[in-house]
Amino acid sequence: MRRFKYQALITPRPPEGGHAALPGPPCRMVVRARHHETGHSRLFPALVSTSEETPLGNEVLASLVVTGDDAPDWLAPGDPIALWREGPAGNGVITRRLFV
Repeated sequence: MRRFKYQALITPRPPEGGHAALPGPPCRMVVRARHHETGHSRLFPALVSTSEETPLGNEVLASLVVTGDDAPDWLAPGDPIALWREGPAGNGVITRRLFV
């Protein structure tokens, strides 16, 4: 499987009895995305990291390393996403794809 790196602006959800997932150290999460043409949703495993320097009001700038051969069919700048880690962790939008 190929890996793709994206940057996203995320609005974290308040923790439900646990530690806040964002901002914080890099962690594994699931990214839910919708297909551009069909509207179907799909889950992608991802490594999500944030910087302590990136809080923008209630929002956080995050880097997502997503695993999946067809991830670009589902994730592009401007696309809405949802993050999950033991429950909903936040919602946001892809701001750009990072080429490394």
